[in-house]
Amino acid sequence: MPEIEYEVIGYSEFDKFASKLFDANHRDTNGEPFKNWGDITQINPDDLPDFDMFMGGFPCQPFSSAGMQMGTEDPYGRGAMLGHIIRICKVKKPKYLFLENVKGFTHGKFQPIHDQLIKDLKEMGYGEDPLAKAVLNSKDYGIPQNRERLWMFARLGGLPENFVLTPEKIESEARIGDFLDYQPAENLYLSKAQIEHLKEKHNIPSFVVEEPLCFDVYNKKIKTDGYCITITQQSTIAFV
Repeated sequence: MPEIEYEVIGYSEFDKFASKLFDANHRDTNGEPFKNWGDITQINPDDLPDFDMFMGGFPCQPFSSAGMQMGTEDPYGRGAMLGHIIRICKVKKPKYLFLENVKGFTHGKFQPIHDQLIKDLKEMGYGEDPLAKAVLNSKDYGIPQNRERLWMFARLGGLPENFVLTPEKIESEARIGDFLDYQPAENLYLSKAQIEHLKEKHNIPSFVVEEPLCFDVYNKKIKTDGYCITITQQSTIAFV
């Protein structure tokens, strides 16, 4: 894959803890954190410098089967974030738009929201068939985690003929156990009482395994393939 020269003009995050984590992992060439423009609902597009690509993983909870599925009616306002992305891009007209969400975003009760996105992109000049889409799984690209997500890409003026968004898969021998810290802080472990509760609730005889594996709370079993389910604060790893 060829190297691409780029400069990040900033990101938008209003949660101070998420910002701190982002800054710890992403720095500019001088080692300084990128500019955080803050709450996207308060950003004036005219204050932003011009940029070539807008990348947005807008909140998935309003569209996820694991969430309340209230879409734009989400009581926390998360379903409205896509509208603010479009609001900014209508003014800045970036050459490329790269979005991410759960695969349920394109059908069922959320079809009208998806269709409105298509309509907006067409009106903004991103072509008659503006959006390339692909459902990709992180486990197919070198990450030992089963996480399907919908990726969407648009180009100002329209996509090239026969454009394909799906990259070649990357075979990986890594497993979740390769990324664990075997001496984490004690408060990161479940207590014996919590473990016993999980065993009783999900009818799991034991969490003792030959190698670190992930407990799949949705299917109530320990996964044996070395891959993890979508990692959350409540994720459980079974240890030797």
